[in-house]
Amino acid sequence: MTGFGVASRPWADGPGGRPHQLVVELRGVNQRFREFKIRQPFGPAWEQKIRKAIEARIGRGRLDVTVAVHRQGEETESSSIDAVRIAEELKSLAKVRVIAAQEKVELAPFSALELLDFMEAKARSSGSSPESPREPPTDLLECLGQALDGLTSMRITEGESLARVLCGLLDTFEGQVEALRAETNGEGERLANKLRERVEALLSRVGGEAPEPSRIAQEVALLVQKADIAEEQDRLASHLNQMRGVLDAPAKVGDGKTLDFLCQELFREITTIGSKVSSHRGSGVAVEAKATVERIREQVQNVE
Repeated sequence: MTGFGVASRPWADGPGGRPHQLVVELRGVNQRFREFKIRQPFGPAWEQKIRKAIEARIGRGRLDVTVAVHRQGEETESSSIDAVRIAEELKSLAKVRVIAAQEKVELAPFSALELLDFMEAKARSSGSSPESPREPPTDLLECLGQALDGLTSMRITEGESLARVLCGLLDTFEGQVEALRAETNGEGERLANKLRERVEALLSRVGGEAPEPSRIAQEVALLVQKADIAEEQDRLASHLNQMRGVLDAPAKVGDGKTLDFLCQELFREITTIGSKVSSHRGSGVAVEAKATVERIREQVQNVE
C-alpha cells in the first residue's frame, strides 16, 4: 500500500563538527513483492542495518528510503556553494580549452548545472568531500522508527479504505454468482428442447425413424450432468466466506497472500462455470463476474 513518513533529528556535532539536521524520508507504493531502494551516506554496513529495521515492519510493496544530512539553517547540503572550488574548476577548464584549441578540437559549451554535477561526481569518486559523514548519529534508527510510524499509520488508513472497497467488490461478485444460479434454472428443459430440435432437423434431411423418448432422456441427463455448476457454486461460496473472514479479522502479515490465493480460486471456478453455461445471457454474466474477480485481484495486490 502507499504511504509516506518523514522524521528529523538535530545533529549537533555533524560533519566537520558543525550542526546538521538528520532527515529520514520514506515513500511507499503498491507492489506485489517487497523491494527497498535505500539512499544513505553512511556506507554498506549501515544500509544493511536500515534494511533489517524496515524488513521487521514492512512485508510488501516498494519503499524508497532517503537518509539525508542537511547543514543546519540550509534546505539541503548541496545548497551551499563553494566559490573557491568553483574557481579552481573553472581555471582547470580554461586550461583544457587552450589545449583543445591547440589540438584543433572543438569543445561544446557547458552550463552551470553541468559544472556543479561534475564537481559533485568528482567529490564522490575521490571520497575527499569534507561534508561526507562516515558515522551516523546515535539516534539514526530511532529517527527511522519514527518515519516508519508515520508510514505505517498512513498505510493502516489506506488499508481500512481498501477493505471497504474489497467488501463492495465481493458483494458485486456474489450477486453475479446468484444471477448465474438463477440463469441455470430450467437448464435441463432448454437442453432437452435443443436436442430434440437438432434430432428432428437431422431426421428431416436424411430420413429415418425418430429415436425412443427414453434415449433422448438419457442424452439430456448426460448433458445436464456435464452442465451442472452446483459444485463450483459451493466452492465459490466457501472462498467468499474465507475472504470475508480475512477482511473482518484483525490484520496480520500474510493476509495479502491468502487473499491472492483465494482470488485465483475464484477465477478458476468462475471460468469453469462460464464454460458450462449454455445461454447467451448466462455467458455474459460469467464474463462480467470474471472482470469483477480481476478487479478484486488488482486491489488484493496492495494488501500486505
